[in-house]
Amino acid sequence: MAAGKKKLIYWIGGILTGLLVIIGGFTLYVAIRFEPILKDQLQKQVTRSSNGLYSLKMDGLSISLFLGRIYIQNPTFIPDTILYQKRKENNIAPPSLYTFSSEYIRLSSLDFWSFYMHRELNAGLFLVHQPQLLLVKDLDVKQPDQNKKPKDLYQLISKLFRSINIDEIKVVNGNVIYKRVKGSKTTTIEINNFTILMDEVLVDSLSDIDTSRFFYAKNIRVQVDSYKYSTPNKQYDLKIGQFNLSTKDSSILLQHVAMVPRYGKLEFARKVGEQVDRFNITADTVAIKGLHLKTLLFDERIVVDEIDIMKPSVESFRDKNIPRKNLKNKLLFHKMLQEVPHEVFVKKVLITDGYIEYSEVPEGTRYSGTVYFSNLKGAFRNVTNSIDSQRPFITVDAQAFLMGSGVLNAEFKFPIDPKRSTFTVTGGIRSMDLRRMNPAVEKLAFVRIKSGSLQRMDFTINATPVSSKTYMKFLYNDLEVQLLNKETGTTANQGLASTVVNALIIDKSNPIQGLSPRIADVNYTRDQSRSIFNFLWKSLFSALKPSVGVSGKKELKINELKDRIKASKERKALKRKERQRQREEKENSIPKK
Repeated sequence: MAAGKKKLIYWIGGILTGLLVIIGGFTLYVAIRFEPILKDQLQKQVTRSSNGLYSLKMDGLSISLFLGRIYIQNPTFIPDTILYQKRKENNIAPPSLYTFSSEYIRLSSLDFWSFYMHRELNAGLFLVHQPQLLLVKDLDVKQPDQNKKPKDLYQLISKLFRSINIDEIKVVNGNVIYKRVKGSKTTTIEINNFTILMDEVLVDSLSDIDTSRFFYAKNIRVQVDSYKYSTPNKQYDLKIGQFNLSTKDSSILLQHVAMVPRYGKLEFARKVGEQVDRFNITADTVAIKGLHLKTLLFDERIVVDEIDIMKPSVESFRDKNIPRKNLKNKLLFHKMLQEVPHEVFVKKVLITDGYIEYSEVPEGTRYSGTVYFSNLKGAFRNVTNSIDSQRPFITVDAQAFLMGSGVLNAEFKFPIDPKRSTFTVTGGIRSMDLRRMNPAVEKLAFVRIKSGSLQRMDFTINATPVSSKTYMKFLYNDLEVQLLNKETGTTANQGLASTVVNALIIDKSNPIQGLSPRIADVNYTRDQSRSIFNFLWKSLFSALKPSVGVSGKKELKINELKDRIKASKERKALKRKERQRQREEKENSIPKK
């Protein structure tokens, strides 16, 4: 009995060993017979389909029939640049040229039987590891006939496959260099450390019209880590900590976004060579929701349901000691949007916990004055350049703390129709200690607010790209100021002038007891080479002066007083120098013993 069992075990072992030998032999036969054929066919297909423009090289190709795997080592697509140049000269070259390489490409869980019997490529995973792509787009190359409809992917592969069905495509640790060439000018964008995941990829005769798919996939996820881009003028670096895109959610998430100047505040304009605004812009998170990707790619229309910007910060700085040169007109927000060549429609943009700061060094001084708005909340609605009679305006509602204290509410209305140029800003500030404004007015207006309490300020600005008209009701009490020396920034030798200003120039309160409140109505002509921040600030500041009682006549008195004080100081200085000269002459005339 034991001997029979032993024979059975030997018999089964022999069969298994034989099967393994057969399988091993068959696998070896496939490797020897078919791997060179497949490699040769792939290389010929690349050359044939590109009309000789590209060639495919690889270090090795292996087929594991029973594991369902194809592995390609170091595949490289190389363009024939000499042939490309000849085609370019004959106006038959494509506008873009590619160079591609990868550490390896692996196709796993491949159903060879379905391919052999039905020409159906079914696989579990298509992995491209560490791809390197160089894409050069030559804008001088004549574009192909736009009326000629290009073949879709299924038409390109239909002779080889009836269908392609892959559970997942992974592109891992990739790098892309994109170059746009126009004449002798080349613009380069480089994206490193990106990953692309494509789920449930299907290519067949119907997949192109399947609305649930985007580029034949149920979902495409793209992640880019630590992106950095230097602007062509070498003045700023754009940085994104992480970029995530999902076609299924129609969303883009940007984390730790920053546009960082490459030079310090005082160094920036000197490096640029002229007086300019220096911006430092950051945001913790930018979430784009409801992005219509197909509309963007195929119709070149930008349509977004919502953009959420968390903790944005915009810091603007200008040194007015640097000469101004290229005084180019700057478009305002709605005018810039009207200049965009493609249709734009963003339903709403929400800003949470923002911060805006404007700093300026006045001419002839060394220190900057600063105005800032903190805890900013904002909602942009109907951000578009498409004219619609039902939605004629872009609206912005904002709330913030001025200088960390006064609650500011403002509403902006920008016309969408380019034929209409007037936009409006209405708003108000409630209850604020006016001394909180000293970091701005001490350096920008050379005035220190000694005391003063804002009860309420309401304003309306009607503006065009050229000028503004501001109405302001500024109610306050107990206002007292001190004039500052422009050179030293102190109150030294300004006592008399301050007394005169408080007594004769400004009004201690508005309204003055027994009188109606003063309402300012001021016109301001815009410096069109400056930003919208400067325009709005100067429009408000021009209305503040009459609001505190400083009329045109009183300003003349202030200037005359300043001139008299300056002349008096100069006379005193001359007298001191004369007395010093006389003393020195007297000392020199005494004979030495």
